[in-house]
Amino acid sequence: MTLFQLPESWNITSRINELRKESFLSWADSQPLNKSRYKSFQTLEDNVVRVLSFPEVSPSGTIDMIKEFDYTHNLVTDDGEIFYAIQGAGETPSANEDFANGRFEIGTTAYTEAETDTYNEFDVSGTSSITGSNQVFTSGYPKTNDTGDADNTGDAVDAVSYAVNYSAASWNDTDVEQGAILDHATPVTTSKLLAVFSFTSFAKTSSDTLKIFVNHAFENQ
Repeated sequence: MTLFQLPESWNITSRINELRKESFLSWADSQPLNKSRYKSFQTLEDNVVRVLSFPEVSPSGTIDMIKEFDYTHNLVTDDGEIFYAIQGAGETPSANEDFANGRFEIGTTAYTEAETDTYNEFDVSGTSSITGSNQVFTSGYPKTNDTGDADNTGDAVDAVSYAVNYSAASWNDTDVEQGAILDHATPVTTSKLLAVFSFTSFAKTSSDTLKIFVNHAFENQ
């Protein structure tokens, strides 16, 4: 009889955990509601899509970019509703509420949003805003029927989609919890917001890229 001894580096607990993970991923891949094994379930109410891409070294030594998806919903402010009314009437928004040429900004402190919110509430005590996160929309946005990016699972023919792409070098923070759409590169406390939204806290490192989509639809108004 030939006996084989496993190397000391071969850990049975680790192998069992790996096999469990592989079994789960195989199951997730076969499910029709999951377009990717790295996506969590998205409910109809979750119109904000967060896509964090980070490098991971495979067993072969190659570096792959893994996508982590998370979903949340937003609140359109009173100023946002006025903006949509102005747009619908074919009128021109004022300089301080032209959200069609707006920007995203990300913060570290989640709070209870209200329709009356301005930048003062978003940037809690002047310390929430993340330096470098105030960035213009991704080229081509806002748009309807956003079929050009499969990561935006909240797109629809009757929805307007906003998007931002943050590079790995743009900024990083260990506690990302809040986001907003506004129209100022250098906002002040009274600057108006189109919408605000909260995330489940996550970290963006200097190796990660981040995409955020916000999709607005008007249902049974």
